[in-house]
Amino acid sequence: MATWRYFTLKMAVLMPLLMVADVALAQRLYPGFNEGSQFISELGALSAPHPWVFNLGMLAAGLAGIFAGWGFALELEGAGGRRQVSAFTGLWVALTGVGGAFAGLFHWPDPMHRACGVGLAILLAPYFTAWALWGVRGHRRLVWFSLAYGVALTFVFILLTGVWNVRTGHDVGLWQRWWAFMALVWLAIAAWCLDRRAARATSQVGDTAVYRQV
Repeated sequence: MATWRYFTLKMAVLMPLLMVADVALAQRLYPGFNEGSQFISELGALSAPHPWVFNLGMLAAGLAGIFAGWGFALELEGAGGRRQVSAFTGLWVALTGVGGAFAGLFHWPDPMHRACGVGLAILLAPYFTAWALWGVRGHRRLVWFSLAYGVALTFVFILLTGVWNVRTGHDVGLWQRWWAFMALVWLAIAAWCLDRRAARATSQVGDTAVYRQV
């Protein structure tokens, strides 16, 4: 179980890297693509020069995200987090992976492509991470970081939806990228923090075992 938990948590760090790399490569292979006025999903449309690059990349990142949610839930609970809250946190992360998988499987403008919107569930993950670890010794910085980041992420999402007319039709793609990038950065940092905790815990267990043998 420890090995499996370690593998799935690594996916939480890998998924953001896969998504960012996929979008960057697909956009590079799409001459004339306007990242301001065009949505990210258009990189995988059949009209794109190389839609398979974006679609296969999203599918791979989506599958990694599903495993990441599992690992996130297990590691949060292993860190002393509340069990049910940890499970829901993992669910929000996993839904981000499901959204990526839908984006890769159903190409824009297929109506089923809209199901990728379930990935917005990651907006809840920072708040639930803070809730799961609230009062748990050794995780105070991650708790406050997640809370602050969650508020910032929510604010950017509100602007993305068009509140106060900050977002326009000429920069909607940039707002979409900025929000997604912020969400993925939080996921990578939180997973890295939990991974470090798991590594320290494993090291301490190993040291204790050696000490007892001596």
